[in-house]
Amino acid sequence: MTTFKAYLKKEFIEGIRQYKYIALATGIILFSILDPVMLKLLPSFVGNKIPANLIHQLFEFKPKDALANYIKDLFQIGTLFVIFTAAGSINEEIYSQKIVFPFSKGANKSQIVLAKYLHFAIAICFLLFVGLFFNQYYANLLFEGQKIAVSDIVSVYFLLCIYYLFVISLTLFFSSFTKKNISAGILACTLAYSTALLSQFEKLKKFSPYNLVLLTSNFGLQDAKTTLVFTLLLAFLFLVTTIIRFNSLEVN
Repeated sequence: MTTFKAYLKKEFIEGIRQYKYIALATGIILFSILDPVMLKLLPSFVGNKIPANLIHQLFEFKPKDALANYIKDLFQIGTLFVIFTAAGSINEEIYSQKIVFPFSKGANKSQIVLAKYLHFAIAICFLLFVGLFFNQYYANLLFEGQKIAVSDIVSVYFLLCIYYLFVISLTLFFSSFTKKNISAGILACTLAYSTALLSQFEKLKKFSPYNLVLLTSNFGLQDAKTTLVFTLLLAFLFLVTTIIRFNSLEVN
């Protein structure tokens, strides 16, 4: 456990020094505030291009519409920030030879991977909590209609956390097989966004991690069991494979 604790501490320190938390916060929290404000201002932006009687029909947003728009942006843009922030976690350690000294002192490779995974999991789950809190506050403040309750946010938060646990494991997996951050990022993005395509097929939908994002619109966990189990299984397999791959690498 010595290696795990030491690397977990190292990852948090590097996260601050390398501005990783600022990048993650930009991708996760910024849109939680911007989205409700932009939706509120949208009618005034297009007011001179659309007949006034249509504006009310087309742009009548409720608080839950603002939350749904935030979750959509979180998947489309926030996922990019998460993946490219974590893309260099494994390959940078190996190919910049940072890992040589810890290995020479007997550091445990498996615990290094687990520490990196847990570090990103804690950071992203915390930022998701803050982002959803801000979005709930501004959406309820700016829009009329049924307000977003705390109970609504709890299930949304849980589903998004599981989805991003999958994304982190996917990114570390590709980071262990590539030499460049950009390669790991592109491969992880391709597979993460492909899950949205998979969810277009009704029979395969429940096996797609992206289905967790879609299920946030239900504000509950009904119909989520199969997708939750399959997504966690995928995350576990990617993490185990990353550990096996990391253990098999020879570092000179």
